[in-house]
Amino acid sequence: MDKEYILNNVSELSAQQLAEAIQAGVVTLQELRDTDELDATKRKAITKIISAVGQEAEQAWAAINKDSEAQLLEFIQKYPSSPHVAEAEAFIAQLKRKDENREYERRQILERIRLNPNTYSPAEILNFIENGTITRNELTEICAIPMSAIDNLRNITAVDLNLGATPESIPEGYTEVYFWGGPGSGKTCALGAVLQMAEFRECLTIATGPGYNYATQLKNIFSHDNVANDYLPPPSPVESTQYLPFSLQLPKEKKSRSVSLIELSGEIFECFYWKNAGLRLPTQSHENTFNSLNTFLASKNRKLHFFFIDAGRDNRRDQRGLTQGDYLQATATYFKGHQLFDKTTDAIYVVLTKSDLLVDDSGNHVANDYAERVKYAKKYLKDQRYGAFITVLKNICEEYSINGGKLTVEPFSLGKVYFQQICNFEGTSASRLVDILLERVPGTKKSILDFFNA
Repeated sequence: MDKEYILNNVSELSAQQLAEAIQAGVVTLQELRDTDELDATKRKAITKIISAVGQEAEQAWAAINKDSEAQLLEFIQKYPSSPHVAEAEAFIAQLKRKDENREYERRQILERIRLNPNTYSPAEILNFIENGTITRNELTEICAIPMSAIDNLRNITAVDLNLGATPESIPEGYTEVYFWGGPGSGKTCALGAVLQMAEFRECLTIATGPGYNYATQLKNIFSHDNVANDYLPPPSPVESTQYLPFSLQLPKEKKSRSVSLIELSGEIFECFYWKNAGLRLPTQSHENTFNSLNTFLASKNRKLHFFFIDAGRDNRRDQRGLTQGDYLQATATYFKGHQLFDKTTDAIYVVLTKSDLLVDDSGNHVANDYAERVKYAKKYLKDQRYGAFITVLKNICEEYSINGGKLTVEPFSLGKVYFQQICNFEGTSASRLVDILLERVPGTKKSILDFFNA
């Protein structure tokens, strides 16, 4: 019934019909009274009906879930004249904004995972799945995460690495290989991958001693089954300067290459920064690590240096307001000032880990092509303001004719790493580092194994 019909038939319509028209907002009680057709009995009946409905609406409003759009819409439809309608509409608008925000955040989460599958930890991914933010199918279809990585989210059992004691000195007569990198830079995993590929190529023999168990554990982290079921270890503690002696000897070779590999704790970079700034080292562990390192570097052995930088995180400031680039440059500056990179150094390499995460100019992941990854690795180092650090190393290479006066950048990848801990190992990059060691470490009849087995 429209308004005109109601006003022309007030005397014919029942109190219930008129009350419903008032509640529907078609007419008002005053408009009905102005027709002079509304008698007192019917007016009182209308008022009573409206009052009862009002009480019912109040009870309904108190009972409904304000986070349920369906219940709010039902209330508006059933009680259109209630003073709570405006509130219900406001709640609905708020819920729609929340839904839009949730959908936007959901898309953002998926896009972050697509670009970098290590953006979130396993616990965070599990929480997203359990609370319905994202689904397993979306992870596979949108983010290209293999189902094996998703299935293994609850199966992660990282190896408890058994760290060896730091030696007082390095045996003379064998090439020293230094792995440098800040906390979380990936050098420990890279070391494990190199050992695994050296064994895979049947050329690795680990020397007995304090580092034997650690080296064996590291190489066994990785497998060749093309399944995301290898679990990465936690970062090394500050005091853990690890010494790993091993030999490399290809099948049918008569000479072996003896390597004294020193894996340095990431916090050593802070030591160099504090030394440059004239600040005191914070703990005795820092002092011990710093002193041991200087003893090693002063040896007459030939040396190779690998500096590891993580492409999976930006060159952000830490709680002290310093970036990874600041620490790296401080290290290079300290070396230059103390002439620790001299004629005993044969080569310096900058290794960009997680190079599989590099993106090209179009925002797509760089193809698994060595030349392309070298190109974009250099671009990444420049864009992330590592230029000053690179320049210092280049100048050192030129000054001491290290590596033909050139600094080499090596892109490195473990294959595919998901959710910071789950890896599907692919050894091409690690095998390249093995090739570098085979090329740069001279073969001798006398092996480092002889020294440790004597």
